Amino acid sequence: MPRQIDATRQFFFKVILPLALLIALLLVGSAGGLIWLADYQTKAAIGEQARLARAAVDVHGEALAKGAADYGHWDEAVEAIVDRFDFSWVDGNIGQAGAQNYGLAMSFVLDPENRTLYSYVDGKGGTVDARSLLSNGFNEILARNRAGDHVSSTSGLVTAGNELAMVAVAPLRPFDDKARSQDTGYLIVFVDVLNGARLADLGHTYLLPNLRAADIDDGSVDPRARIRISDEIRATARYLAWDPVRPGDALLRTAGPVLVLTLCAFVALSIVVLRYSGEAARLIRSSEARAMRDALTGLPNRLLLLDRLDRLVGHLKSRQPGVALMYLDLDGFKAINDGHGHAAGDELLCQVAQRLRSLLREQDTAARLGGDEFVVVMPGLTNQDELRTRASRIIETLRSPYRVADTVVEIGVSIGIAVSPTDGQESAALLQKADQALYLAKSSGKGIARFHSDKALQVVSG
Repeated sequence: MPRQIDATRQFFFKVILPLALLIALLLVGSAGGLIWLADYQTKAAIGEQARLARAAVDVHGEALAKGAADYGHWDEAVEAIVDRFDFSWVDGNIGQAGAQNYGLAMSFVLDPENRTLYSYVDGKGGTVDARSLLSNGFNEILARNRAGDHVSSTSGLVTAGNELAMVAVAPLRPFDDKARSQDTGYLIVFVDVLNGARLADLGHTYLLPNLRAADIDDGSVDPRARIRISDEIRATARYLAWDPVRPGDALLRTAGPVLVLTLCAFVALSIVVLRYSGEAARLIRSSEARAMRDALTGLPNRLLLLDRLDRLVGHLKSRQPGVALMYLDLDGFKAINDGHGHAAGDELLCQVAQRLRSLLREQDTAARLGGDEFVVVMPGLTNQDELRTRASRIIETLRSPYRVADTVVEIGVSIGIAVSPTDGQESAALLQKADQALYLAKSSGKGIARFHSDKALQVVSG
């Protein structure tokens, strides 16, 4: 009998106990690993959502600023506001037009002392003081714009009553009147109130469920799933928050019960982990890819353009021969967009993008910056004659007639060209030089291309 007990003990200590400890260790290790992986997936997903939320605010602000700049860069507006204030003209062409074309809740015209000359609020034109409706950052945005170059627009988030609002401020300046100073001192202010419906639209576009404004002490908000909405309204401690997607939680709910059953379930759990990890990574990559593409045309947007341009310009210091950048602005697009409607304008932009793609080499990139502005990047091209030929081909191709909404329309295009490293070895500098060349092209009569280089100021036309 004792021998049997000893043999049983030996079997227990030599076989059963080590095996039990091994299984327990595997289960505990697997559980710990699973919990860590779930937490990592959730953190990565929420981090990506935070980047998408910031991109949503930035892109929306840039689009509103571009619209304000278009309305501010207008000779008729300068005459109707600065020379002789025409309330009816301002009400129809800025207040009502801004509401119709951009869905604006409010718009204002300010004089050089930031006094309100005109307001469009609740569908009515008047002279309601902008600063009585907008607070927590509005004055700072005005100050930043006035301290700038008197050409660029400025945008930011403020508060309008109890709502968030995106504000874009653009200087009023002449377009073709070269005798007049660009600095009139007057400002065009566009306001898009980000109410619940507006934020819901942004959240749907950028895959951010229940996107909303939240205070810092809102206990329903995951601290990781929020971003501070603006530097100007730091004192208010308000945030944009959303309901975060937690792929790790789904993983634990699916695999946890299986893990505690048997070692076989542990093996099955490993397969589930790998499957869910791949799915989470695919979803993140898919969301990131959408954030890098223009939703309308499918072309790369500004973020992806700058990423590719940074890589190309960075390679110039080692082995690449050079890169050319063409900044395109469509001539006559606004008239078609206003005259035939936004749907026709969107269809026209898609056809322009398709024609641009047909002109690209495999290594070239065409991107849409917003509105009717496009950029074409051509690695390895620095020869001015060849660039002139390619610019002429783009002008000729884009000004051919289009069929939009059963109507034949025509537009033109102006192009500014900058070449690296001659015109700069940084992406921002190259874009700025191309934009300056584009301004020269539009000032020279539109429908042409201009080089930034002083040695190549001759006009290129289609």
